[in-house]
Amino acid sequence: MKGLIRFADYAGMAASSLCLVHCLAMPLLLAAFPLLGLGEEHHHLHDLLLAGVTVPVLLALVPGFIAHRDRRPLLLGGAGLALFLLAVLVAGPRLGQGAETALAVTSSVLLLMAHRRNHAFCRRCPTGH
Repeated sequence: MKGLIRFADYAGMAASSLCLVHCLAMPLLLAAFPLLGLGEEHHHLHDLLLAGVTVPVLLALVPGFIAHRDRRPLLLGGAGLALFLLAVLVAGPRLGQGAETALAVTSSVLLLMAHRRNHAFCRRCPTGH
């Protein structure tokens, strides 16, 4: 179980970092999309990022909480995941790219903090967890 949690924490940190880079670079790339014939791919990337962020939260933070009983990583991850879903599914379509980016960047930072903290706690757990 400890190996799965470690892998999911690394996957979560990677997905959150990718999301952070995507959000910060998107304003620059948006201008190039029409020239490259891209448009719908941006929505597919959001779907992939949603899965890439959600699955590690479930596979790392929930079992991590069961193993070390510290609620902070779970609460940070839950808040980060909720904020990310709000950014992509609500803020983006209704409030625009700026609101989506601000919420998604904040959620990525929360998720990175949660996975990092969970990873630190799980490193101290006995091998059986």
